Amino acid sequence: MNKMQVYIFLCVCWASSSVFAQAITKKDSRETEKSIKVSIGINSPLDSVWSRWTSTAGIRKFFAPSSVVEFRPLGSFNIYFTPDAPEGLKGAEGNIFLAIQEKQMLSFTWDAPPQWPEIRKQRTSVVIRFEKVEANKTQVTLIQSGWGVGKEWDEVYTYFGSAWGEVVLPFLKYSLEVAPVDWSDFPKNLPKSLPPAQQF
Repeated sequence: MNKMQVYIFLCVCWASSSVFAQAITKKDSRETEKSIKVSIGINSPLDSVWSRWTSTAGIRKFFAPSSVVEFRPLGSFNIYFTPDAPEGLKGAEGNIFLAIQEKQMLSFTWDAPPQWPEIRKQRTSVVIRFEKVEANKTQVTLIQSGWGVGKEWDEVYTYFGSAWGEVVLPFLKYSLEVAPVDWSDFPKNLPKSLPPAQQF
């Protein structure tokens, strides 16, 4: 092998190692992508757990007193925690279902609360997976991803880590194992001191 061939060989090796290093860096970046992941076991059949998410009647039993649920891909999925408030201040607004696999998975867009108006203009995505463990036991796992960076994004991330894991999924479990959530005289009659969902 002459000097020119050696030079070309070394250049090819250097280029290959550079590309490989970039690929590793990108892979590491993907693996560390920030997401919220919470899971809860519910002593209720899969059909009952699934139906909580698929209609306004189901949503009212655990999530919020009012909603708009068009249960189909690209259908509206709006959750109104304060339905009498002006538009834009009712709750989760302007969201849609992204994908649905019957009694297995559903996904939807999700916005930040009104106290973060700049982040509220954008959307993260939420995936919920349903697993039949036994005839009367279902595991529900929720993953929220698509987070930006910065102080306000971090605040919203922290907020939803608590909201999903300490309120929404425990309320879901309560509504199926004890009784539907009572939204009258809000928030006085809400369930209190419920065990949180498992966080990953």
